[in-house]
Parts: sequence; C-alpha cells; structure tokens
Amino acid sequence: MSEDYNAESVACFDRHAQRYAEKYFELRDYDRFYRALAEALPPNGARFLDLACGPGNAAAFVRQACPSADILCVDRSPAMLVVAGQRVRGAVCQQADCRDLRSLAPGFDAAAFCFALSYFDDTDARRVLAELARLLRPGATLLLSSVSGDPAHSGPQHSSSGDRVFMVYRRPTTLAEMLIEAGFAVDLMEELDSPANASQKTVDVLMLARRNSVPAD
Repeated sequence: MSEDYNAESVACFDRHAQRYAEKYFELRDYDRFYRALAEALPPNGARFLDLACGPGNAAAFVRQACPSADILCVDRSPAMLVVAGQRVRGAVCQQADCRDLRSLAPGFDAAAFCFALSYFDDTDARRVLAELARLLRPGATLLLSSVSGDPAHSGPQHSSSGDRVFMVYRRPTTLAEMLIEAGFAVDLMEELDSPANASQKTVDVLMLARRNSVPAD
C-alpha cells in the first residue's frame, strides 16, 4: 500500500460524511453491543471514547443511556466530526489519527472502535490497538467491530462514483489474536451479516473485550 493509503480513505469519508450519516446513523443492528458499553460505565464520572467515531453512532447511544458521561468523539475526518457534534449532545469532538493518540489523556472507562480497523494494514492496526490499550483503564470495556473476509481480497476498493478506499480483510480469529496481543481479554465474539442497506454484503465481526491490568509490550 502507498504511504498515504489511510489518508485517501479518510478523504473519501470526509466527502460523503452527511450521506453516510443519513444512511447508517439510525441503524439499530448494533444496539445491544452499545448497551454493553453503557452498562460497563461507572454511574459517576464516566469517561467514554468513540474512536473513529464517524457520525457518532456509539456515542449517541451512550449519551442516551448515560446522560452525565464525559464523551470524546475522535476521528481523522473533519466533516465526520461536524456530523458527530451535531448528533451527540455535549460530546467533545477532536480530530486525530488513530495511530497517534498522544494528545488524549488515558483513563477511559469504555471505548468503541467501530469498523475502522479494516482501513489499516497490519502494522498500523496493531499500533491503533496498542494506543487503545494505553488509553483504557484496567478492566475497561472495548467494543471492536470490523468487516471480516479473505485477506487475499484486501487492497483498493472502488465505488460506482469513482471513490477509492483501501480495505484490509481479516479472519475473526486474526482479529481476536490482535486484540490479545495488544493487551485485551476477549469476552464475546459474534459474526453478523452486514446491515440490509449496506453497499456491499459482508460479514461483520463484533467483539467485546476487557483491557488487561498491564498492556502487552
């Protein structure tokens, strides 16, 4: 992949942020997983991170369930952050590359990282998961969702409008191994068909994991 492969994918999402939100924000397919995140938060002083937040689906659910939580929405796309800020009341929105989150203070009680891992190659994916392990307190819950598939199909994907993103397909077992390597214990892993309105039919993997007491090296 080219050096700026992720930037090209981010630019595509930036161009279509509003349309993406209109298509996917009202989906209820993943609500039970978002509920698990909300239930993992302490009743007072909770800090929640929605990393690669997109239009803020996970953050919006957590806000509804935990009105007093401090919610941070992080994305590399400025347009997505504008949409998330409009849809998640009281959330702080911050632009950052998932591979470098040094500007974020650690100690989050739960986090969501939904469908962004597929836009990073293996080296960068491990870097992102290590950053999440650093940011989450011991015992904190992480929701990771990703598109699964044959790794041989990884590479540039083109839409009918001519947009291009770089996708990396991984087996569910590979995703679990990467989480464990980063310092998480996997509590739940499920495979679901992609939403009915998805542009491409895939199989989604959703995993709930806990940050270990000591992150992996």
